[in-house]
Amino acid sequence: MLSDRPPIPEVDLAAAVIHRAIEDALTSDDRLARPRVIATPTGPRRGFTVGLKPRDREEAVRFLLDARPGWAEAREAWCDAAGVDPDVIRRHVLRHIAPTSIPADIRRTLRPPVLVAVAAPEPRSLPAVPAPAQTATLVAEAA
Repeated sequence: MLSDRPPIPEVDLAAAVIHRAIEDALTSDDRLARPRVIATPTGPRRGFTVGLKPRDREEAVRFLLDARPGWAEAREAWCDAAGVDPDVIRRHVLRHIAPTSIPADIRRTLRPPVLVAVAAPEPRSLPAVPAPAQTATLVAEAA
């Protein structure tokens, strides 16, 4: 058993909503439903192949990452009901989501990655160049 508390339906529901949003947001492009036209006796009918619709994935991403008040408040309310920290969920999604799955307006608002300062390599010490007087002496000795 995971915990000693009895299951509470509301908490389980909130956890399921968040879990589903994470699964939908992390759906890869090749698993998305594609629009298609089906020929029927009454004429062509538009539909989708099996899979998650791109719009549904975008809504899941917005629910999990968008900082605008409507999305942020919804995320915080569901996370509060599930007893989880919304920032932890957000960081988890950011670590695992394909950047191309994040709408451009959200990508622009995300904090840029922290640049790690890399120490410049120590300059190599160059071989000592003999002074002109020493050079003349070395050349004379070599001859």
